[in-house]
Amino acid sequence: MTFSGIIAPRWLVYGIIIIGLLALVACGAAAPEPAPAAPSGGSSASAQPAAPAQPAAPAEQAQPSQPSQPSQPSQPAQAAQPEPQATVSAEVGQGAIGAQAKEATPTPAPAPAAESMEVAEPAITRLEVARGPTTWDLIDPVAGRGDLPILLPLFEGLVQFDQFTDSVPMLSPEWSTKEDFSVWTFQLRDDVQFHYGWGNMSAKDVEHTLFQERRQDHNDSRAGTWRDLLKEVVMPEGPDGHVVELHLNKPEPIMTTYVSTNYTAVIRSKDHWDAGGGELSAEFEPNETGIQLTANEPIGTGPYRFAEHAESQYVIYDAPEFTHWRKTPDFPELKIHFVREPTTQLAMLSVGEVHAAEIPRDLQPSALRVGMKVITGTTPAIRLVGFMGGNFIPSRPEFDDTQPMTNPLVRQAMNMAIDRDEINEVFFSGRAELMMQTHSHVKFPGWQPEWLDRFEAEYGYNPDRARELLAEAGYPEGFEITHQSYPRPGLPEMQDIGELVNSYWQEIGIKSNFQPVERAVNTKLLRSQGTHNTAWLHTGSFTEPTRAIFVYHYSPTGAARFENPYFDTQYEALEIAGTLEDRDQLIREMGEYCFDSHCSIPLFWVPFEFMVNPEYIAEWLTPGVFGVRDFEYIKAAN
Repeated sequence: MTFSGIIAPRWLVYGIIIIGLLALVACGAAAPEPAPAAPSGGSSASAQPAAPAQPAAPAEQAQPSQPSQPSQPSQPAQAAQPEPQATVSAEVGQGAIGAQAKEATPTPAPAPAAESMEVAEPAITRLEVARGPTTWDLIDPVAGRGDLPILLPLFEGLVQFDQFTDSVPMLSPEWSTKEDFSVWTFQLRDDVQFHYGWGNMSAKDVEHTLFQERRQDHNDSRAGTWRDLLKEVVMPEGPDGHVVELHLNKPEPIMTTYVSTNYTAVIRSKDHWDAGGGELSAEFEPNETGIQLTANEPIGTGPYRFAEHAESQYVIYDAPEFTHWRKTPDFPELKIHFVREPTTQLAMLSVGEVHAAEIPRDLQPSALRVGMKVITGTTPAIRLVGFMGGNFIPSRPEFDDTQPMTNPLVRQAMNMAIDRDEINEVFFSGRAELMMQTHSHVKFPGWQPEWLDRFEAEYGYNPDRARELLAEAGYPEGFEITHQSYPRPGLPEMQDIGELVNSYWQEIGIKSNFQPVERAVNTKLLRSQGTHNTAWLHTGSFTEPTRAIFVYHYSPTGAARFENPYFDTQYEALEIAGTLEDRDQLIREMGEYCFDSHCSIPLFWVPFEFMVNPEYIAEWLTPGVFGVRDFEYIKAAN
């Protein structure tokens, strides 16, 4: 872009555009309200190698015959039907537990629905998307676990967390389990290819993946879970067969969730690892070659393959060299930009530099005025919750019961200081759903309807009562804390919400020092048990409660947000519970304990919203879990 022949720098162009857009909203008629839109019908900095090296000789593995036309699982998104509501199936959570599998009967895959060969020719070849920065800037399921949507374009799991539920077949068309949930058998598809000529997926790749999930350098606490849980992987048909049996050290009724894309147990190529010199010890310690291999040359089976990555700037994917077994995307190329400032994302969307962006709700009217469209996720995807530090298990040497936030009266006061109605209206236009405590939702096991009736008295906005509670706790003049805030994918308003919460605490006498930080800073404090006098907000995903309880409350993880011997005992009972009824009761009891002790700062289940240019994107069905994802299911505008 030029002004009178003078080249204008990008920041100046964006600044002028933003000022103009905001002026449109400030002047004249009121901007249209960004109602949830139910789907209806770069930089040149040095990048890493454009693509992983292909094998010199692809290991004498027959390539599957190309199907006459691509196919995809029969999902609600593919059939003519009423517009989906922004919610999930009533079977969420129970589906993950596997009610059918309880009787050791196979769970069949939905019959694939043939994709129409009349695919609309997209107006563009490369889809460009802007979103916030990634937590771990690596396209690697081990080192890059912090950001699921960055991995899913090129990887697939045995089970898919799809647009509407959390447990549908993917690379495994059917599965079964023993009565006591100690052995799970997964059938594998026999027509799935790895990218860049690395052959067909088979049982050995599943075994290899589950070894990778147990690596000591894994950035996710699930690695410890896998090391404790998995006894061995048995391959009844041999390494090149298409059946695997997971033999466990203890019963696990929600195994389909553990092997789903939502838990990033995504399948990786053993041949690629072996040929590249990767090694893994019996203690799951990788060699440096293996670490670099998985970080820099990701090989998956997804509808997109890895092409290029520029650190902190972007990642590019393109179409694989074969017709994909599940879904051929309308857009053969995908570029995801990492952009911290929402106003910059807005400007990029407005000038056509990107075609979709995570625009905060307060900026959406500006984009609506220039013809953009709001897309709302199909589930209440984002778990927005706060935590109060120092609540370690008493046996830890770091535990200090003289710290204010270890007092339940203080925790209740901090909750009652927050005007949740105002937050919901200001940031979510009243569309967020009130959360009762860290891990419960009406769609999940363990829900307690009485919480709805009791919430106002225990957590409702009442600053006068909050001050009284502080005085009862021994802090009539308040106390000082640090309030950390860090960006999270899918919620660009995160920092602004944190600042408002900070002001509420100031009003009741808590001298709160607000500190915007990177998430790694907070994570380091958690792992070192250094969160005394520190509070923070966090977002998690919409998924079965067991995982949330493990992450937030189980002390052996070493980074739980609120630890207590009660949670440890109950969670360990949950791990070996053999019936759905027992699990439901244990989860409910833990929810009651959290609710009554004010163990956290429950805020909202937030529907994910982002904006697209309808000139290029006609429909995008996605749950919004962890942010923009399901790129292969985007329908291009004609």
